[in-house]
Amino acid sequence: MALLAETGEEALFVGDIIRLPDNYDLGPDTGPVDLIVFEPNDEECGLGLLVISGYKSGLIYALLPTESMKGGSRAICIDWLRREWDRWFCYAHGDGMKVMDLNKTRVFGWDKREIVETA
Repeated sequence: MALLAETGEEALFVGDIIRLPDNYDLGPDTGPVDLIVFEPNDEECGLGLLVISGYKSGLIYALLPTESMKGGSRAICIDWLRREWDRWFCYAHGDGMKVMDLNKTRVFGWDKREIVETA
């Protein structure tokens, strides 16, 4: 589970997960929210981010623009995501918009995680 600000990966692919440090709807210190990269099957936009934890699970967080794609592939360019972070990842509550902390955001590769059964 790498920090987004420090990962050596160049792109995020369908199935990869972004773990925001706080709930984008409730504000700071509200616990993490996970977003999964998904394919919206729309050539007029890039990939999408779907909420997969918390009370908004199953809702679309964002459909990213085609400029977000890595080299024309169906993947999100990490450099683009870092550059555009302040525009796409803000808390929705309170007065004005406050940007979420990129340095506390984590990424999980689709091929580097496993489901662990508990008793």
